[in-house]
Amino acid sequence: MTSPTATRDRFLSFRHRLYMEHDLSAVDEYLHPQFSSHSPMIQGVGHDAYKRFVQQLHDGVPDLRPVNQHILVEGDQLMAMATWEGTHSGTFMGVAPTGKAVKLETADRYELKGDLLFQHWDVVDRLSASIAIGLLVPAAQAGN
Repeated sequence: MTSPTATRDRFLSFRHRLYMEHDLSAVDEYLHPQFSSHSPMIQGVGHDAYKRFVQQLHDGVPDLRPVNQHILVEGDQLMAMATWEGTHSGTFMGVAPTGKAVKLETADRYELKGDLLFQHWDVVDRLSASIAIGLLVPAAQAGN
């Protein structure tokens, strides 16, 4: 069995390749062939579904990067909490580019099969990003 430290380092390498280098081939190396996600943002099962999701992020916020990550590993479970930042320079969440800074907070839980990510669940706080790109109006401005 792989040590928690090795699993954590492998996961950080996956995220680095995927989000910093925009290397979609990382999906083929780090995700189980039958990878499934319970996230409403990822439609379908397998590598292609995850690649489509990541490509949408790359298209909308090409410089999106995790700036603060906490990774916990216990047995075949991995929990990743992260703050993400980038610039809305492409269509994102259905909104044309605004050039605004966006911030997301995520909590992702993964089940592992060996060294591969097998299942995924997430909670994503998109509130500040939705306000930044104009999808929502802050409460202080809503009454004006």
